[in-house]
Amino acid sequence: MAPRCGLCYVQAVDPLNVEHAGRTLRGVLHLPHPHREPVPAVVLCHGFGENRMGSRDEFVRLARLLADKGVAAYRFDFAAFGESDGDPADFSVSDQVSQLGAVLDQLERNRAVDPARIGVLGFSMGALTAVLTAGARPLRTLALWAPSGGALNLPFWNGGPYRDQIRDWGYADYNGIRFGRAFLDDLPGLDQFAAARRHAGPVLLAGGTEDSLMRAELIDPYVEAWGARLELHRIEGMGHSPGTLAERERLLDLTGEFLLRTV
Repeated sequence: MAPRCGLCYVQAVDPLNVEHAGRTLRGVLHLPHPHREPVPAVVLCHGFGENRMGSRDEFVRLARLLADKGVAAYRFDFAAFGESDGDPADFSVSDQVSQLGAVLDQLERNRAVDPARIGVLGFSMGALTAVLTAGARPLRTLALWAPSGGALNLPFWNGGPYRDQIRDWGYADYNGIRFGRAFLDDLPGLDQFAAARRHAGPVLLAGGTEDSLMRAELIDPYVEAWGARLELHRIEGMGHSPGTLAERERLLDLTGEFLLRTV
C-alpha cells in the first residue's frame, strides 16, 4: 500500500525495549521526522503466538503508513513470543494487559510522543488485551481486528485436548503454540464488555464475514457499549486474517484512515 501523501515524513525505526516483571519486551518505534513538537502514537498488539511483524507483515506496513503521515507507531513482542523474554507456560491475557500498561507508561514518558494522543490497535488476543486495557486507563483511540472472545471462548478451550495435555505434559499444544494452565485459569475472570463500557473514545472494529469471532454473540455487546462511537467493518469473504492481497489492502486502508483521523 503506497502512502498517499501531501506531506510525507522520513521515518526512523529504532529499537525500544520495555522492562516488565523481570523480562525484556523487545520492540521497535517508527518515529516520523522531522517533528518540532511531540507526535501522536499508536501501539500495535499482535495475536496469540504471533509477533510484532503481524501475521503477514501487516503491522510493519501499518506502522510505516502511520509514520509516513506523522504518527509514531510502536510494535513489540508480548512476553514469550517473538524475541521477548518469558516462558509460554506463564502466558495469560491478564499478564498481557499488564505488559501493555508498562509499554504505555514508557511511551508516555518519551519526549518525542504526545502522552495525550496515544492509541492502541490489537489483533485477536491482542485486541482483547487492548479492550481490557482501555477499560483500565484512558486511550485516545482504539482499533480492533477480530477481537478474541475471552471467557466466551472457554467451551472451545475446555472442549479440546488442552487441559488433558497440561495434566500429562505440563503444557498444551495449540497449532504448534505452547501455553500453560495460567491462560485457561485466567479466562473466566475477563470481562471485556464491562471494560468496553469504560472506554470513552472512538473505536474501529474490523473483521471478516467468515470469522467465527465476528459472530453476533461476541460483537453485539460492543455495538451496545459504544453506539455511534463505533465504526464496524465486516470484510466480505475474509476469515480470521486477510487471505488475499485485496483483503489485506482493505483492512490496512480503513484502519490507517481511522487512526490518522482519531489519534
